[in-house]
Formats: sequence, C-alpha cells, structure tokens
Amino acid sequence: MIIPPSIKKGDTIGIVAPAGKIDFNIVEQACSRIEKMGYKTKLAKHLDKPFFNFSGTDAERLNDLQLMLDDESVQCILCTRGGYGSVRIIDRVDFTKFMKKPKWLIGFSDITVIHSAMHNHNLASIHGPMCKSFLNYTDGGVDIDILFSVLEGEMPAYMINPNRFNRNGIGKGEVIGGNLSILYSLKNTPFDLDTKGKILFIEDLSEYLYHLDRIMHNLKLSGALKNLAGLVVGQFTEMVDNENPFGQSIEEIIYNAVAAYDYPVAFNFPAGHIETNYPLIFGVEAEFTVTDEETSLIY
Repeated sequence: MIIPPSIKKGDTIGIVAPAGKIDFNIVEQACSRIEKMGYKTKLAKHLDKPFFNFSGTDAERLNDLQLMLDDESVQCILCTRGGYGSVRIIDRVDFTKFMKKPKWLIGFSDITVIHSAMHNHNLASIHGPMCKSFLNYTDGGVDIDILFSVLEGEMPAYMINPNRFNRNGIGKGEVIGGNLSILYSLKNTPFDLDTKGKILFIEDLSEYLYHLDRIMHNLKLSGALKNLAGLVVGQFTEMVDNENPFGQSIEEIIYNAVAAYDYPVAFNFPAGHIETNYPLIFGVEAEFTVTDEETSLIY
C-alpha cells in the first residue's frame, strides 16, 4: 500500500468538489479556518459554478479532480462534500502520476467511490470530515484535530464504549469501506473492494430499513462478509421505516447478516453523517479489539 507523506504547516491543501454542489460560503469559511491553522489553500476551478445538482458538469468535475491529483504544488486534497456524482467520472480518472507522487485525499459519503478506486490502486486515503465540519471547529472540532494530527504523521488510536450488539474478538487488517449504499452500488465493477482479511467500516444516511437489509444480504450472498478481519459499524443517520414497520432495528439487521461468522463486530463507532466524524485511514493496517469493557481500533 502506498502511504502519502505527511504534511506540515505552510503546505497547500487543494479543495475539490467531485460530486454534489456546495454553498460557496461554506468553502470560503473552511478555507479561512484551514489558513488560520497555518496552511495554504488552493481552490478547484468550478467550485462556484454548479451544474444542476452537481458542482459542475462531468467533464468539469473530472478535470478539477485530475488537475488536483496531478498538481505538485498541492500536498493534500480535501473534498468539499459528498452528495452524488463521483461514480459518473471515476472510470476516467488517471492515477498514474498521482501514484508516483501521492498525497492524502480526504472525504466521505459519495467520496467512497474515490476511496475504493484508490484502494484498488494500492493508495491509502482518509475517510473523514469535509468542508462543513470546519464551520464549527472553534466550538470543539475534535475530529478536525485528529484529522490534522493524522495528516502531520500521527496514527490514531480510538477507544469507544461497548454496545450490547457487539461481538467480542480481536482482528488485524487493513481498514476499508465507507458509505454502505455506495459500496453496494460498486459491486461487480472495477471499483468493488476485496474484503478478505480486511476490517470493513460501514455507515449510511437516509436509507429505508428494508433496503439496509437488502444490502447486507447482498454482501452476505456475494461472500463479501464471510472472511472479514472485523466489522466496524459507524453511524446510520436519519434512517427510514415504512408505514408497515420492517420489524428489526439497524443493529439487528446488520448483526443478523454476520451472525454466522466469528470475527469481532462493533457498533456505534463515531464516524459518518454526524457532527463529530472521526477520521479513518483506509488502506492502513489496524488492530481491532472488542471486549465487554470497550472497543479499540489502533493503527
């Protein structure tokens, strides 16, 4: 796995929008926060030129992302937001130059598409907070603090409270994953992930419970859940039930899909579509331990 070099104060962070459009005021405020932390920022060309629900046309978003990947004056890339759109351009992204001079790329949600493509090119990346998280940084922002400690070379170690649906055990492997619906949409494409021996992280937003069940059973039937080193369940936010209730909770749906296996499983990891979104390093090995007292994920 190719691990990008650490960044330092004075380095330039490129801001790019490969998917949904964003209020440009949010981008400007995020840049202001980043610059106050001692870094420079460089904006992609089409951040303030939305095209319907996208941050630009497919060609414009592709060009912005490609230029940012290849720009040697940029030491790190921060995606503005998720939404939808990365899948429309990912097959035309060229990682050839980037692999020779890699840099950290940060994002989550729809950016799972790019993380998956990078993982299949043996490139590590960061599932973590995007522009909106910087708006509340002065009010706490522990996830931003952790993000920049990772960017500057420190590997994180997380300890979280136990959950009654957890399954105890110890696993070690590369951390992969992201948004569950996106991972499902990439099945049987060149960007599908090989999950064998990996610690899989999943999270999601605004999905129906029956659809969550469908996705989990798809992963089970395809063998994607069989040989994991562990399963880390992040936040499933604003999930929806039908008028006739599905009859199982989020935890029950996920646990039942992996009940036949014996690897450790931990619920309620603080990452996903929540205010404090803890960064995870995809493609880097971690030790995952679940006990009755706590869950730990240590890089």
